[in-house]
Amino acid sequence: MFEHVQSRQQQRKFAFTWEYACQKNGWYNDLYLDQAVRYNLLLPHRFFFLPKKVIGTIEFIPYNPLSEHSTVEGEDRGKFSHYSDIMEYQKETWEIDKLCLHEDYQRKGYFKGFMEIFYTHAIQYKPKFYLALIEKKFYRMLKIIYRFAIEQRGDELVGTGQTLVPIVFDVEEMMKNRSLVQKILNESKDSFK
Repeated sequence: MFEHVQSRQQQRKFAFTWEYACQKNGWYNDLYLDQAVRYNLLLPHRFFFLPKKVIGTIEFIPYNPLSEHSTVEGEDRGKFSHYSDIMEYQKETWEIDKLCLHEDYQRKGYFKGFMEIFYTHAIQYKPKFYLALIEKKFYRMLKIIYRFAIEQRGDELVGTGQTLVPIVFDVEEMMKNRSLVQKILNESKDSFK
């Protein structure tokens, strides 16, 4: 269960959840760009009249390798602009940023809820690629789930306390595998029952 962040209240909840994760993990909090598309991952209540709790966040940003605000391209980041396939489909490429699941809900199956968000964004915006810098453990998990659609591009970025992997997620290729997409979506829905 999720919501597309459109109101100030939804943005406040997004910022509260994301900034808590930044503080807890020592992450840098990038700017909230106007062209970004944000979603809150929600924990449903048994009682429909109670407000739903935000337990995770994700942001999609149109990829612009020349932007000083790019979260994936530049000095001490990925070098995705060096790849001809990425540049050929630049207008259909999105950066993934501000992806977090609150620590109280980690390792309990709730991460699968993000799959429905990815699917919704993919249907609406028709991306060819998603680009991201993700933690090494997280990369391994995604590689298991998505198999062929996730690829490391470039050297790992080793920093203080974490190693980030520059990845390309071939969304178009993934969406062609309808049976795998349906399986992942079913698992996503089951994780919130």
